[in-house]
Amino acid sequence: MRIAALGAGRMGRGIGHVFAYAGYEVDIIDFKPGARDLREAVTGEIAANLRLLAGLGVLNEAQQAAILKRIRVVGHADAAAALAKADVLFEGVTETLDAKRDAFARACAHLRPDAIIASTTSSMLADTLAEMVTHPGRFLNAHFLNPAYLIPLVEVSPARTTDENTFSKIKSLLESAGKVVVRCAPSPGFIVPRLQAAAMNEAARLVEEGVATPEDIDRAVRAGFGPRYTAMGLCEFIDYGGLDILY
Repeated sequence: MRIAALGAGRMGRGIGHVFAYAGYEVDIIDFKPGARDLREAVTGEIAANLRLLAGLGVLNEAQQAAILKRIRVVGHADAAAALAKADVLFEGVTETLDAKRDAFARACAHLRPDAIIASTTSSMLADTLAEMVTHPGRFLNAHFLNPAYLIPLVEVSPARTTDENTFSKIKSLLESAGKVVVRCAPSPGFIVPRLQAAAMNEAARLVEEGVATPEDIDRAVRAGFGPRYTAMGLCEFIDYGGLDILY
């Protein structure tokens, strides 16, 4: 299976890293000209992240080189050929409707009808974006959390028009790359960004009210909130403590 990431920004690079690490051939595609400079920037960042992992004892030099060989950075001139070969396309262009519409129009002109298309957005709903692609049954949202090569979660949000087989295939692919997949309906913020928004607003409120300094709030999150909810999910914690206690 050949993976393509459309958009060579942080998300595209992270996705390239994820799948190359898992043994897949990956094309990181950008429609902008200047492929040589782009190639150096993309491979340089991925190589630096691989060195970070090597420093932690996860990889050796031979493995780093093998992973980098599986990644190809593709500029405007070769984009059509790369898209034609793709089995799964992860779109990660700028978060505007105009940019998404343009990217999908260009991609769909070259993708095979059976190629899966997954947008990595968390701010636009799959139902909205599915209208921009041909064969919308193959489309869904697959939201990676940055940095994509470190955080295991991917929130997958099918549109109303998404074929169930599309969801099953993307779930299997992501799990084969070591990802943890959760499913959610098309709803603003999905799961984690929505929870984060509530927590970040409360953190800002705590500072504004003089309850604690930003440094102590962050220390409390790292030493208490974070470890607690790694071991036990929010709903599990509610159940453990009792609904009456929460109320």
